[in-house]
Amino acid sequence: MKKALILSGGGARGAFQVGVWKYLREINWTPDLICGTSIGAVNAAAIGSGMSVERLADIWRTHNRSEIYRLKTLHFLRSALRGKPLKSLLDEAPLRAMLTRNLDIEALRQSPIEIIISAVHLATGRLHLYNQAVIEIDHLMASSAMPILFPWQPIHGELHWDGGVMANSPLFIALERKVEEIIVVLLSPVGQRPLPPPASLREGLELVFEHFLIGSYQTAMPVFNGQEAAEFSPQPRISVVAPSQMLGFTSLLNFSTRQVNRLINAGYHNARRQLG
Repeated sequence: MKKALILSGGGARGAFQVGVWKYLREINWTPDLICGTSIGAVNAAAIGSGMSVERLADIWRTHNRSEIYRLKTLHFLRSALRGKPLKSLLDEAPLRAMLTRNLDIEALRQSPIEIIISAVHLATGRLHLYNQAVIEIDHLMASSAMPILFPWQPIHGELHWDGGVMANSPLFIALERKVEEIIVVLLSPVGQRPLPPPASLREGLELVFEHFLIGSYQTAMPVFNGQEAAEFSPQPRISVVAPSQMLGFTSLLNFSTRQVNRLINAGYHNARRQLG
């Protein structure tokens, strides 16, 4: 296996991946494997189904927040303040309906690109992987079920939630497959350029969250700096595309056309610049 594309989780920031994919299509770079988590899983499945980059961008641009999720603030507060059974803050039904309308599962089954997505088994905390032979809407919903924000999702009766809890950037899959060339699309600028220390509580909390987003990528990378690198011979060429600035908490659930266009454009131009 020669080429792999790794698509990280990050909610509405996933529009950035569309811009990166647009650039990769322009230079005729086609992966043999796409590994995706959370929104990266959704984009990976769309690409695997044969959806054109133009169609994928159009879906991103024309589906506003109400077509992705609905707030359930009252139910959430009641469960949190009165000790009642946990209720999620957001209703996932619009997202499920949108995926059902737009994603061709049968076409995904025939994908020449291997698609692997992840979700975390709620009871055991184990990361489960699924490929296009078994992926259904339920699997995508589970992979995208950000804890507390969205409700956990059943897969064959077993409860799962967001794969990003354990591996937000599932680089390890490509490393285990000994892929020769890997492009990782991160949805955080942290680790890709020097950042000043946080100047406020909000900035501190945001930085902690950004570290969470890139944690699995960073923990996979040290093997190339130490003795363990011998296990990966020849060593793969790993390139990274990432945002060039902090995006903030609100970007995670901001599906406005303005942000989507800004992130698609940023993804395209950053890919062209960072991949050289």
